[in-house]
Formats: sequence, C-alpha cells, structure tokens
Amino acid sequence: MIYRYQKTVEREIEIKGIGLHSGLPVNMKLIPAKENEGINFIKNGIVIPAKVEFAKSFEFSTSLNRENQWVRTVEHLMAAFFYTGIDNIYVEIDSEEVPIMDGSAKVFIEKIKEAGIKNLKEEKIYAVIEKEVKIQENDKFLICKPSDRFKATYQAFYKNNIIGNKKAFYDCIDRNSYREIFNARTYCFLEEVEYLKSKGLAKGGSLENAVVLHNDSVINPEGFRFENEPVKHKVLDLIGDLYLLGYPIIGDIFSFKGGHKLNADFVRKIKEENAFELRYSSDLKDSVKKEKKSLVVSH
Repeated sequence: MIYRYQKTVEREIEIKGIGLHSGLPVNMKLIPAKENEGINFIKNGIVIPAKVEFAKSFEFSTSLNRENQWVRTVEHLMAAFFYTGIDNIYVEIDSEEVPIMDGSAKVFIEKIKEAGIKNLKEEKIYAVIEKEVKIQENDKFLICKPSDRFKATYQAFYKNNIIGNKKAFYDCIDRNSYREIFNARTYCFLEEVEYLKSKGLAKGGSLENAVVLHNDSVINPEGFRFENEPVKHKVLDLIGDLYLLGYPIIGDIFSFKGGHKLNADFVRKIKEENAFELRYSSDLKDSVKKEKKSLVVSH
C-alpha cells in the first residue's frame, strides 16, 4: 500500500509498561510532529533520531544512542509506526527501554489507531530500491531487489521441530500476512533464560510478554497465537529495523537467519551503495507520469 501523505498521530498518547531487558518501569508519550520532522526519541532532553546512524547496540534488541542517552528495544515500536504509516512523531521516554507490552507491536498499533492518525500536508517519501544489494556474515545474509511494492521474507534455521527451517513473509497487499506479523510475540528458549539474566538481560521477561520454548514445546499455556509465530516475529523485527533507514522501503527483502545487527548493517550498506532513490508518493501512484518531482532531502 502506498500512502499519499505523511502521517502523525491526532493527539498525544501515554503508554506505561516495563522494559523487557531492564525490568524497569517505563512512561512513554507519543507526541504529534509536523511534516518532515521524522521519528525522534526524546530522553532527558536529548533528541535521538530513529535512524541507523544512532543504532549502537544489538544484544537481543536494537538500541539507539546519542550523547550517552540510550533508548533500547525500539524495533517493535518502529514496526508499529511502519504499519500505521506514521513517519513524523516524537517519542518521549523516561527510562532506558521502550516498554515490551505483550511482546509484539499489537498494543502500540491499537493505541495509535485509538488516538487517530492524521494526514499531514506534505507528500510521503519512499526509498525505492534501484539495485540488488547483499550483505553476508558467515551463513547469515540479507538481500534486497527492486520491486513494485514492499515485501519482507525471513527464513529461520533451527535444529528443532517447533521452528525448524521455516519461512514467513510480509507483503503489503496480503492482508493475512500483515495481520499475523504485527501480532507475533518475541520468543526465547528456556535454556537461554539463565544466560540472558547473567548478561543483565530479560529482567522484565515473563509469559505475559514472550513466548518461551523448550525442546519442541511451548511453555505458555495458551500456546502460539497462530502457526509459525516465532518466525513471523522475526519478520516484525526486520521491518522495525529497516525503518531506521528513515523512509519506508519499496523493494523485496529476504533475510536468512538475520538478526538486529545484520539488519542495521544492511541498512547502512544500502545507504553507502546508494541502492535506493527517494520518491514522492505521487510518482509511485501515477504510472503515466514520466518526470519525477525533484527531492531536496538527502540520503
């Protein structure tokens, strides 16, 4: 789906919760922004743009940092902004981590829709992939190719039966794909829990905000929300991390075993290789139009 205009929220939104890794209480406000202001976090008065240039740490989440002010686990909220078309907003936060809520983007999306989504006066800008780019680290890789729309596919490879070697995808014209992607919860394996805690992580984790797996079973009494939920959550993470480009992508993305760091390195690489062109929404919708509007924004 191509949105014509840039978007923000109609009114301020307050969200409270706890950090998945810090275990600390979080108060967060989503504040309307004007055209071309972008997505920005505000921590202790410091504005941290939600762009890959400020992505500094990737230990089981994506973290942003500026002037020693950290905002961690931003990927689910960024995916919610992508889903709702929000490209201009301020996120004021009083703790080091975005609240985990139920472990998906579901609550954020509900809160945004409840507050209302406002069309701004300026046209939306998209990053249209113009050439193939690949990044690889050992057996993990990401690749993008030109496409007429945004598609994201993730292929997992686990030595167990509950996840195994499965794929999940998001396609903006497939309603079923995006409904399940943005409701898919984060997950971990029971045997990882002690390790995570030894690293000072997962202090706020529980069966209320994560799917816990052991061997070939789900510990959560309710089980999965739908088939292949863990791999669909990896697509959610991928979408949230890709939005750190600063613009929604038009292109076909495939990830094999990728994680937060590789996602961020991939965004950096497509910027370094000038693999995309910024275009206004009207240039994408009007197939008859031959000349593109001149853009004054830069990569």
